[in-house]
Amino acid sequence: MLTFRGGGRGPCAALACVVAALLVAGCGSAAEESARETADRFVSALGSDDAEQACELLAPNTSSLLESMSSQECAQALSSLDLPHDPVTAVQAWGDGAQVRTAGDVLFLRELQDGWRVVAAGCKPEGEGHPYDCDLEGS
Repeated sequence: MLTFRGGGRGPCAALACVVAALLVAGCGSAAEESARETADRFVSALGSDDAEQACELLAPNTSSLLESMSSQECAQALSSLDLPHDPVTAVQAWGDGAQVRTAGDVLFLRELQDGWRVVAAGCKPEGEGHPYDCDLEGS
């Protein structure tokens, strides 16, 4: 039997903490699953040479930056990047951001009003404690 003691907190306060922790854990799992679904659709679109579909999954700022830097429409510019399209192996979400790993890539996603969108792809770590170098990035 568990007994909760200290600071005027009773079993109800401790139970509230446990419930809050479970709710947070549950939300993280739902966020990770939603981010995984978007990343799966993105890498699948890349793998089937459907750059139009992949562009629809980019954050607006990312697609705008890609188009302005390449002077091409999103689909043409994205196709020229030759991004990896391996299956998703791991997802870590926090708040409105997520990091998604595949065998050959790291993607970063952000949850926007219309769902999760890719903000960076083709990312490689530059070393411990350093930022990622991404072939495609925005905000």
